[in-house]
Order: sequence, then structure tokens, then C-alpha cells
Amino acid sequence: MAGRFAFLLVFVLSGCAGRLTRNPAGVQPPYQQLAMDAAQVENRELVGSSEDVSATPEAPPEAENLEKVDKIDQIVGEAAKVLADMDDMPEHIPLELNRNVAKWIHFFTVRERGLTQRYLERGAELKPHIEQILRDNDVPAELFYLAMIESGFVPYARSRAKAVGVWQFMKGTGMNYGLAVDGYQDERRNWIKSTEAAAAYLKDLNNIFQNWYLALAAYNAGEHRIVRSIMRGKTRDFWILAERKTLPRETMNYVPKFIAAQIVGRNPEKYGFTIDKPAEDKWGSYTTVSVPSGVRFQDLAKVTGVPLETLRQWNQDMHRGFTPPVKGGLVDIYVPQAAFNAFEDNRVAISRLKPMNVARAARTFASERVARAGEGYEIYVVRRGDNLDSISRALGISLRTLKKINGLRKSRIHPGQRLKYFVGASASAKRASNRSVASSARRR
Repeated sequence: MAGRFAFLLVFVLSGCAGRLTRNPAGVQPPYQQLAMDAAQVENRELVGSSEDVSATPEAPPEAENLEKVDKIDQIVGEAAKVLADMDDMPEHIPLELNRNVAKWIHFFTVRERGLTQRYLERGAELKPHIEQILRDNDVPAELFYLAMIESGFVPYARSRAKAVGVWQFMKGTGMNYGLAVDGYQDERRNWIKSTEAAAAYLKDLNNIFQNWYLALAAYNAGEHRIVRSIMRGKTRDFWILAERKTLPRETMNYVPKFIAAQIVGRNPEKYGFTIDKPAEDKWGSYTTVSVPSGVRFQDLAKVTGVPLETLRQWNQDMHRGFTPPVKGGLVDIYVPQAAFNAFEDNRVAISRLKPMNVARAARTFASERVARAGEGYEIYVVRRGDNLDSISRALGISLRTLKKINGLRKSRIHPGQRLKYFVGASASAKRASNRSVASSARRR
């Protein structure tokens, strides 16, 4: 595997269960038994596998009460009909139906229907582009729905455990896969670069486990954790590992949740969702241009005539409001293809822009960010057990900012209270219930 990962010991045991499956031909390559002593597996460090990350931003508690869902068999039957009518079955990852998947279908279509609607609407803008990047990197396009359950397609999403972006990368994992993460730039927030990194990471995981369900489980829990689960459970069947409870609770729910998201996401109309086609493809054709390091986006906008919000939108990883200071003096930024000539025609003027003092630039951007706060509020509805401190952490903004935006002098809140927060302030995921963020942690 080109030296990216050390070999992991896995057991090759066949598993057979009576589940309804739509399994495309050639889904899983032949299993391989990799030779390494179990002790080495415990001690050998793998790329980016030892950091905690909490649950999906905006997601309710992980299936705690889903066991109480009524009419599970009916949901399975309806989903089976949906699958039978599908013309675009996934090519690589099987859609397997069972009671656990049905509970998550209920989650997306009944219990958190409004949440799902927002996920699908945001995803509609990014879907063709993320899927193309995944294909270009030789991984299944259906992994698009992994981003749906990770972040709801919010580039600024930030978990309590500090996983960031559409793909919820931890800092170490992201950097190991080529993403810049420092005080000036966080490429985990760049959906283009982070999708490329996620594709590479998922490809490595599938090369290790030769099984997409186990690869997805490892994306959630970490490679070491899944290897230990396989050794304890004495099987490589994800569903049996879940039944034997050798997997973390969140990971047991992770694969069924992914399958359910894909079934609903591929068939929104069958579940009563109406997803309007975006009026324009704002993420369509794009390119990169080289600009001086340390210059403000505001100044680039003035010189080129390209709207400031467009530059910010395409470069959400550069969160200080100016291009990162780098050796060599030039930085590549993303711009719509239509804006390319504006930069080329003003190349001389751009080269004359004076880099800002870094400390002053940071203060300037902070003040601009507060000034913009009234332009893009989202609403968080307080639930039982919430408090302002946990909500502010889950949203990725300071307690002081949250109180200021909502005109609160004290920290008292009540269930049903509506709190405003600015989408671009930090982690802009709409946390429909941050209890999952506060209570669920996983290792990646």
C-alpha cells in the first residue's frame, strides 16, 4: 500500500446471516490474512488513528431511543420496495437492510425530518462535485453520504472534540493527509481539499480491511480499535461484531446510519422530501490563482472587483481574513472560473498590495466578523439538559459571543428557547441537539 500504513493483523472468518441485501457484484475483494503479531498491532502507531472526535454536529443523541421505534418491520419492507425500484444502485458498498438500518431510516424521515431536509438541501449544491472528486480518487461516489452524517455538509462544522469540516477530520489525521492546519489556515474547512484527503484516507482503510463496512467503522473509531474488535469477536462481519458488542456504541450505529442516509438521500421523493434544484451551480467551474501572502481578501476584492463574499466562500480555510504568510511570498487561492480574468487583468495591482501586519490583520478580521453577524443567523433550539456553556462549545463560538448575540446577561436558558448564532462565526453547523456532541466521543 505504498508504505502509507503498516500491515494490520485481521482474522479471516466467514459470516452468514439472513439479512436482506442489495450487494453489487464484486463489492469486496478477496480477504487477506496479514501477518503481524497481535502485540505489534497494539503498539504500532498508524497514521492519524489516535485522536478523539465527537458525534456529528447537529445530530441528535446516537440512537439512544431508537430501540423504541414502532413498526420496524414495516419500515424494512418499505425500504426494500424503495431499493427494488432504484435505478442507480451503488457500485461498491452494499445497501444492507436490517432492523438497525430501519431505525436510522426512521430517524432521518420521522424523528429528525427537518434536520434531514436541511442536510439534503445543502448537499444538493455539493453532491455532483464531491462525487466527482471521490471518483477521481478511485473511491466509491456513494461515500458522499458519509459527509452527510459527519457534518451535514457544513464546511465550518466543529465537534466538541475539535474535529473540523465537512469530513470532520481531527488535526493530526488531516495533516497526515496533506491538509494545512495552523493559526492562519485550516484546510479541513476547504471542502475540495478535505474531500481529496478523505478519499485518500478511506482508500487506505479499505486497503487494510478489504471490506467497506469495516473501513467505515475504522473511519469512525480508528484502525486499532477495529482490529482489536475483530480479534475479540473472531469475525470480520461488521454486523456480527455489532451483535457481540465488541465495537464502540457509536460505531455500531455508524454503518447503519450511513446506509440509511444513502437510502433516504438517493430517494428523497419516496420519503416525501422535496429538494429544489439549485438555481445556479455556485460550486461549478473553479480554478486557482496565485496571490501575495498576507494580503487581505478585502483588498483583493477591491482591486479585482470580485465580491468579497465570493472570495471568502471559496477560501473558507483561510479563516483570518487574509492569505496565510508563507515562504516564497505567493499563495494559491480558489476562485470561480469566471473570476480568473479579473485576477489576470489586475496582476500588477495585486502584486503591489501591501501585506498586513499579522496581529493587526487578526484583530481586523475579528471585528469584521462581529459586524457581519447580523447577516446570516441560524437558530439553535434549546433542549432539556442543555446549558449555555455546552451549547457554545458545540457551536464552536465563545460563551461571551453567544450571550452577546442573543442579548443575554445571565446564563439561564429553558427548553424550547431559540438562540441565534452566526453561520460563519466559527463552526456553523446547525446543532439541532448538541447533546450528542457533548456525550459521544470516538477515536479517529
